[in-house]
Amino acid sequence: MERLKHDFVCQRCGACCRVPGVVRVTDTDVERLAKHLGLTAEAFIADYTELSPSRTGLVLKGEPTAPCLFLTDAHQCRVHRARPQQCRDYPERWRSDEIEAVCQAMRM
Repeated sequence: MERLKHDFVCQRCGACCRVPGVVRVTDTDVERLAKHLGLTAEAFIADYTELSPSRTGLVLKGEPTAPCLFLTDAHQCRVHRARPQQCRDYPERWRSDEIEAVCQAMRM
């Protein structure tokens, strides 16, 4: 995969947060997000996560076809500073045709 970090400037449009799929969360993500929301890790897990469809870890709650549960009506991420690593890694470490089709920054 080509390096994009220096060319990519996120437009914060929230399009990537509305593409079908799941957001995996690591132990580090849980700790960071819980702290950001003023919760214990246990409370964050209970309120905001569920077992992944493949049963290999935790994902943010929600239907895979629905927008991310942290996306506001104004298309902004409520937890941007504490967002999961999967979100932090876009587009540097992962991409998909679905996201690239709707991402304003990828089309620039």
